[in-house]
Parts: sequence; structure tokens; C-alpha cells
Amino acid sequence: MDKPTMQLVFGAALAVMFLILVVITIIYIKNSTKQKRKERNDKNYIPDSLETEVKTGTSKGYWVNKDDLLDDEEDAVMKLRHYHYFDTIDECIKDLIIEMYDCGFVRTEEIFTIAYGEDALTPDSLIFKTDIDEDVDYTLPPVSEEAQKIIYEKWTKYVTDLFHIIEINTTEHNIATIKDALMVYGRKDISVLLHSPE
Repeated sequence: MDKPTMQLVFGAALAVMFLILVVITIIYIKNSTKQKRKERNDKNYIPDSLETEVKTGTSKGYWVNKDDLLDDEEDAVMKLRHYHYFDTIDECIKDLIIEMYDCGFVRTEEIFTIAYGEDALTPDSLIFKTDIDEDVDYTLPPVSEEAQKIIYEKWTKYVTDLFHIIEINTTEHNIATIKDALMVYGRKDISVLLHSPE
């Protein structure tokens, strides 16, 4: 075989090998992209069962703190643990009141100082004693009507702040009922408002 023929065969072989490598690379990239897209979709997929339970009547609905869903590292299944189902409206109301305390919306020191003044918030004040010994009945002094009004205004702000970070999935009527009940809770005796109902 002469030199030009060898160069031609060698060049053709290199061209074929180059084409094979290009085809393999394209197939690999397509498969890799497809796999990454599938993983991304699986991670962000939330099953329809959340909606189904509400529509079929097995649950009145659910609520979720939207801040709990912000963690992009959590997959969809892990995010499901943040969904709080409720079978009765009262159950949801109690859970949301507890959430208000847990998230720090309810400022018990603020309520206490509105009721009894800044000077009442001392290390030996009743607010701290009631936290230490729940078995002993520490009766709080009566609260003036003006202070009760200010406490209620603060409470309505706490509820409004809560509704900025939660989402409730139920009927509009149920949501209105829940919100009204949360507002009315703010009219309870100060001894109730100073503690989470857990």
C-alpha cells in the first residue's frame, strides 16, 4: 500500500472515530440532561393526595407555614411533613394559636407590660412564677378596660402577621371562621393569653 493510500485510509478512520465520539457525546449529554430533569421534577413533585384528602371529605383541610417550605434542599416528600391536616375547625384553631406562640408572634412580655406597666416586669413578677410552677394558682390582678383594648389590638396584629406566613387549604367559609375565632381568642383573660395552649 502506497503512502497516499495509507494517509487516506488513516484519515477516513480518524473521521469515523471522530463521528462515533460525537454521537456518543450527544447521547450521553441527552441522557444526562433527561436524568437531571427527572430528578428535579421528582424533588419538586407534591402528590395530589393533599388535595384529594380535602375533596373526598377525609379531612377538613390542612394548613402550612410557608416559611417551612423555603428549604430548597428538602425534597417533596420531606416537605409533606410540614402540612398539618385537621378534621375539625377547632383542631385547626388550636394548632394555629400554638403556631402563633411557637413562631414568636405572641409577645407575652408585651401583653404583660401593657396590662401592668413596665415596672411589673421584674424577675419576681407573676409572669415568671406562673411559668415555673403551673400547679400553684397565681392570680393575676385585674386588667383595666383601656389595657384590654390595647392588648386586643396587639393580638389582632399577631393574627394578621400569622396569616402572612401561613396558607390554609379549606373552604373560604372555613378560613373566615378560623380567622374570626383567632381574633376572638384575643379577648380571653390575660392569664390565658400569657401561655400557649399546648
